[in-house]
Amino acid sequence: MQGGNFDHLRFRLSEILSATNNFSDTFYIGSGGYGRVYKAELHHFDGINPLVVEGKNTGEIHKRHTTVAIKRIITRVDTQAEQGFFTEIELLSKCRHSNVVSLLGFCDERSEMILVYEYVSNGSLENFLEKKDRRINFTWAERIQMCLDIANGLNYLHTSTEDKRCIIHRDIKSANILLNNKWEAKIADFGLSKLHYAREKYSTLATNNIAGTQVYLDPEYEKTGRLKTKSDVYSFGVVMFEIMCGKLAYDKTYDEKGLPSLARQCFVERTLKNLVDPNIEKVDMLFSGFDQESFDMFTNVAYKCIAIAQSERPTMEFVIRELQKALNIQVFFIVIVIVIVVVVVVVVVVVVVVVVKNKGRLHISLNAMNMGTQNFSDSSCLGEGRFWKLYKGEVEHANGYSAIIAKRWDSHSRKGDDQFWKELAILFKHKHENIIHLIGFCYEKNEKIIVYEHASNGRLDKHFDDVNLRWMKRLEICFDVANGLKFLHTGGAEKDDKIIHGDIKSGSILLDDDWNAKICNLECSCKTMVYDRAEHIDDSAYDSLGHVDPKYKSTWYLTEKSDIYSLGVILLEMLCGKLAWEEGCEDHSQSLVPLAKKHYETNRNLNEMIFTGIKEQIEPLSLTTFVRIVFQCLEDEWDERPEASEVVIQLKEALGFQVSYHSFIELLFCLQCICTLYRQKPGTYPHFHVTIQIKYIQVLYLNKV
Repeated sequence: MQGGNFDHLRFRLSEILSATNNFSDTFYIGSGGYGRVYKAELHHFDGINPLVVEGKNTGEIHKRHTTVAIKRIITRVDTQAEQGFFTEIELLSKCRHSNVVSLLGFCDERSEMILVYEYVSNGSLENFLEKKDRRINFTWAERIQMCLDIANGLNYLHTSTEDKRCIIHRDIKSANILLNNKWEAKIADFGLSKLHYAREKYSTLATNNIAGTQVYLDPEYEKTGRLKTKSDVYSFGVVMFEIMCGKLAYDKTYDEKGLPSLARQCFVERTLKNLVDPNIEKVDMLFSGFDQESFDMFTNVAYKCIAIAQSERPTMEFVIRELQKALNIQVFFIVIVIVIVVVVVVVVVVVVVVVVKNKGRLHISLNAMNMGTQNFSDSSCLGEGRFWKLYKGEVEHANGYSAIIAKRWDSHSRKGDDQFWKELAILFKHKHENIIHLIGFCYEKNEKIIVYEHASNGRLDKHFDDVNLRWMKRLEICFDVANGLKFLHTGGAEKDDKIIHGDIKSGSILLDDDWNAKICNLECSCKTMVYDRAEHIDDSAYDSLGHVDPKYKSTWYLTEKSDIYSLGVILLEMLCGKLAWEEGCEDHSQSLVPLAKKHYETNRNLNEMIFTGIKEQIEPLSLTTFVRIVFQCLEDEWDERPEASEVVIQLKEALGFQVSYHSFIELLFCLQCICTLYRQKPGTYPHFHVTIQIKYIQVLYLNKV
């Protein structure tokens, strides 16, 4: 050992034998390639210099009695163990950082090689990742913080100071990252480390002895023998991906090349989310995982770390800055979500109070619901969602006895319970002619049922191929849906109460006796743009898949413009007379929207895709206006899609063209009838003149509507 006095770090062998009961298996906690590790209690000096306490030289020697980790190194023929023993003493005796494991002392009596470290209670990161039945899982923010801990420790090692030279660890891997009782990460095992003058002109060490662990090993160092601090950066990048994936880099689920190669491939293909540890979503159930911007920042820096060429890898200072930004963004995201949750809880409390006050008026007994729906028989079922089923029936309620639609929630689902209260809260507060009207509810014997007004013509998606649903009525229905969305998006009378529906689709539109459209299924709604791996969107139901905003698939964000995209899909379904995602459709490329876009790019019209049952009814200007607003709604980027209010205006314009055309056709028919009558009965000219005047006034009036 070169330089410095290490006497204050030397333990007597008798102390260690006494503390471990002659290295009894009772104290054994693990082993590595060079020795066995024991857990025991010892008196030891606290710090690099025992005379220094909190930066002041007291002239007194201070000792502490704590739990320590004792590593007994096994002698090897190749002397590598002996070299590692002296290297650790020389390097760690000069290191003091909260993210680097502390060397408390050593023993070299009777040819023994023993190192004494601070005890890090939660073991190695490798052991944690190997466990399949973990009792604890980390949130996304905690994973970033863990990477920050390692990065700070590594940056300390790479930085030369007056007290120490630059240290290249050479074996950064999850097995050499220890976790304390607060789950803070500490870098350990410096047996392969090298001292390095980082401030010299050439900051590369040439060595014929390649050291490290495969999968984590810098490929350029392995190939050329040129060792740099960037070699540690590569290994750290691999650990970052391990922490993100929740698996070790050499896990059997990866191919022979291991995690780094797969991570680089997925980064280029933009499919890294397929590698993310699913436990993140479980532990972050309230916050639905991670913020997209935070995730992108994390993966960008991790990808740079595992670049093949050393020159393309960042410094640890850059890594720390980027990880800190990613952490700040995630924490801010969590704060925002907490605020939203608090608001939702307050709303639910208000709803519960209202429910209690209005229970006599709005509550419908379970007995009445059972009788009115024939005990929720299959013959009464109209459809179902992930956590509910829809039934038709007739029940007595506050406004009399009438036909109703009952939405019965899964009584065993916590998610269903949350959605029940959310939809009930929204329907209590948001009343509009194009939003389904709340008749009442049932909350009894663990049953949760919302009772809607009756919609005798059922769901919109059942009528697309109906030739009796003429183009004029289809336009009116589209106008109703857009008008209902406009109400939700603008907050109605209360401008601060804006709602994103989150699941607009033709199956969420009900039609009453007069074919007026009513938006329903508001259980997935929210009050602001939200990051949400929405279960109803992940579901494989045909009626959901075809309406999903493609921007959601790449960002996991739902916004008002996500509703607008879904509205555009409904408009296209109405024009083409078919579902966006029909049975047998295998992927998005075969669904209605991409097919329509491709057809329009080729032909500059959709004439060949228009439903034959309505094709001859459509006025050309009405069609042009309608198709224009359809493709505006279906734009890929949020800011290129219109507001709901703009859609309403353009649909009204398309409807106006169609009304005028319809009136004109009626007028021509009327004239034809009068001419026929005049030829049959001469002298009816005055009646003919009056009829023309009446129809002319009607046309002028309809144009103003």
